[in-house]
Amino acid sequence: MTDRTSEPISWDEVRALIAARIPQGVIDRLFPVPATDLRHLRTPLRRLRTELVRELSSGDIPRYVAAYDQLAALQLAGILSAATAAEAHDWLTTRRLLDITWPRPGGGSTNPDIHTLLLALLRPHRDAAFHHELAGRLAAWLPARGDGSRWFILNGLAVWSGAEPPATDGYVTGWMREGSLMRSSHHREIGEWFADRGLREPVPHHDTLLSWLRARPRLVELVRRLFEVPDVGTEFADPYAARSGPDDAWPTALTALAGEGLLDRAELIDRCLGRLLRGDRPGNLRGFLHLYAALAPDAEEVLARAGDHVRLAADGAPAAAKAAQAALHTVDTRLSAELFTELTAAVLARPEKALATAQLSRADAALRRDPAGADGLLPAVAVAFTHPAPAVQERALGLAARHLPHATPATAEAVRAAATGLGPALQPEARRLLAVPDATAGWQDDAPVALAHPGPAALPAAPAGPLDLTERLGALMADRLPSPGEFEVVFAALVAEHHRDPAALRTALAPLAARRVDHPVPVWEARRIGGALGCLLDALTGRPRESAAQATDLLGYPLYLRTPAVIPAVRANEAACRITDAPVPLLLATPTAGDGTIDPAVLGERLAAYRATGARPWPADLAQSLLRVPPHALAAVRATAAALGWALPPDTAPPAPDRFHVQTPAMPERSLDNGFTPPTLPRIAPCAVIGAPAPDGVTGLVHTLPDPAETGRFNGVAVTQPTELAHLPWAAPWHPEAVAAHGLPAVVLQADTTSGSGGTNPLLPRIAELPGEFGPVSHLLLAYGLTAVGADHRTAALDAVLAMTARGRLRPEVLGAWLAQLWELSVAKPNRVLPVLAEGARGGAGRTVWEVLAALITGLAAEPGRRGLADALVLAAECAAAEGIRTTLPVLDALTAPAAPRRVRTESARLAGILAS
Repeated sequence: MTDRTSEPISWDEVRALIAARIPQGVIDRLFPVPATDLRHLRTPLRRLRTELVRELSSGDIPRYVAAYDQLAALQLAGILSAATAAEAHDWLTTRRLLDITWPRPGGGSTNPDIHTLLLALLRPHRDAAFHHELAGRLAAWLPARGDGSRWFILNGLAVWSGAEPPATDGYVTGWMREGSLMRSSHHREIGEWFADRGLREPVPHHDTLLSWLRARPRLVELVRRLFEVPDVGTEFADPYAARSGPDDAWPTALTALAGEGLLDRAELIDRCLGRLLRGDRPGNLRGFLHLYAALAPDAEEVLARAGDHVRLAADGAPAAAKAAQAALHTVDTRLSAELFTELTAAVLARPEKALATAQLSRADAALRRDPAGADGLLPAVAVAFTHPAPAVQERALGLAARHLPHATPATAEAVRAAATGLGPALQPEARRLLAVPDATAGWQDDAPVALAHPGPAALPAAPAGPLDLTERLGALMADRLPSPGEFEVVFAALVAEHHRDPAALRTALAPLAARRVDHPVPVWEARRIGGALGCLLDALTGRPRESAAQATDLLGYPLYLRTPAVIPAVRANEAACRITDAPVPLLLATPTAGDGTIDPAVLGERLAAYRATGARPWPADLAQSLLRVPPHALAAVRATAAALGWALPPDTAPPAPDRFHVQTPAMPERSLDNGFTPPTLPRIAPCAVIGAPAPDGVTGLVHTLPDPAETGRFNGVAVTQPTELAHLPWAAPWHPEAVAAHGLPAVVLQADTTSGSGGTNPLLPRIAELPGEFGPVSHLLLAYGLTAVGADHRTAALDAVLAMTARGRLRPEVLGAWLAQLWELSVAKPNRVLPVLAEGARGGAGRTVWEVLAALITGLAAEPGRRGLADALVLAAECAAAEGIRTTLPVLDALTAPAAPRRVRTESARLAGILAS
């Protein structure tokens, strides 16, 4: 073979090697050549990088693939020819070159060879200064969340040259993850890898994290940084490490090192408490709680940090507060009275029921040991009188009553005054035990006498000319959650301005259109409102796209695209493919009110305008307009159209669900086409009457309701995406039952713990504004919303309940019955439903909440031991006492029977007494 290392290397030769797409060819040619002899390649290499990155954004798949496959060879050429550490760093960290795959000679690709990249930086022509500087630059560049490939290169440079990179967040994250890999029998450190290849002397092998940490020269420095770097706690809580043994888990390994004197135990405890006090997301704090548990501070260590533990119990995350409270419990007899009182008041001010109950027990024990402490401790106990859990209020009331005789008159008076904050259901008991004045009005002191409903918001103002229209169109296209009203007025203005002066509109839209990528829009992009409006923008500016095909696909696509939420996109794509050849003077379906409805008289005027100009209605726009007209006015609209010579499509009323599918935990899901049966998702979903075939087009999207047997599936189900829910109510504003049926699958998933919150949910507040008749499906939708995983979704459902109550449209007994059925399926969770109902009661809907709870309790009474029933009874008693409700609830007789659980009997008797008083 000819030795080519001494031959000059031309750019054409290097370009051919890069075009061949095989990184090893570049390495073989350039590695032996000093970087000083490759200076003439640096500028064309950077120019080629810019060219290939531009090709990646072309949107043309063959061009993209051809450019992407050259990037690995290009990166190696850039690294090998780099004259300085700064240039090498640039080639290693350019965004488009991060973790690119490497093509294989025989086809296909593989992950980047990080070892080869490292060796390219360690070529004989580099000196130690180069390696030191590059290591420092990489350490500064590493993101805090870590970057495994770049950290490996950085670590290799440091081991090779003896550099000590700065302990940046990214460096420490990578260092910690390297330590976690020690438990793997296949993992070898970079020093061992060098030794295996004869590049360095042999080094010891570490097969556990503890052994590896003992040998770290910067152990103390880097361990201190662990308490400052974000997300380190997730490594502390790694369950796989714990399975490997205590020597491979960070908490136990650090504790062992502290026991050996390699780390300062007191400093570890202080830093761990400090991190817990700063707070973080639960997954990260969990790791530091594991470390705290492994350190297991003894009584003297807890006492020395008693103030920190009290602050943690007061302000820490729930799990951290629980750990601090438990630690203080081991020394509470040695705490000063002032500190124990501070702890009690702080914990009882928190909303967690378990923490409050435990602290009340300890306060009771403290007062039994030392009755003379009542003056100091009882005011702290009285903090629990306003606790959100009525059971905690009741326990605190009993404790105060037992120990009040030992308090001075001033303290007793202060406790009685605080007792006015107790819920209305406990006020009779407070009057009996503490002799406090009647304070039942305190439940709703700030609540309005009656809920007021302002009505739906007005439509946004129409754009003021082409320039304003262009600005608002650009904002709408970029908005991930476009407003229905803004979409309608902008869409209508585009059509009207095109009819009035197409040249002026085209000129105004030209800058916005110039930013569009020059390739066809895929169907999943055209489904989005922003993408569909982009297709319309193309048509208005002479850049035709396949919008006709997109609209057809959206209307006829099976499975998950068939949902009325795509109607706005269908209409925009329809406009894109018709506005040039079949222009219209204006849109028929633009709402005239902020609830998505159209005034029938206005629709008649629009039809007359069409007749005057000789325009023919666009099918999707016409169908949508008829869905927005009051059903009772359709006959008059048809008569107006007939007088103008139009024949409108047949009736647009969607089918009304007449029964409900109940998926119980014992009932398996329907198997998918591939034979896989997904996990069962318990639910209740509506079934529609199967009659004549659904109409075509937009109307058919509204008529074809989701299959309730497939509501929990992601494959083959018409689930409206959460980002599209805002537009669903305006698809058929006079038919909220059909709207609710279409929105239900997404809301079902949002109530499922395993599926998560499922994104945003703008449906519930909007559906409450609709003018149509609300029936069982709408109320089922509200029930699911009240038990959603996300607190913001539950708040949205409560807003809808309050709005419907204010309008007199809510049927509380139906909502309560649905909640009872979902409760029985374990779909409705008491810790979600009851707090949001209590919030509604405090917001002025106390009587409505009572009616909901009465139906809920009646539905659950057959199983008195069901979880959460006692808490529902407590909330019902609060509402009944606050609203002065005097009636009977027949199921209370069964719930006060001896067979019922003790707390259910107690709360039922209290509720019965309030209702009869």
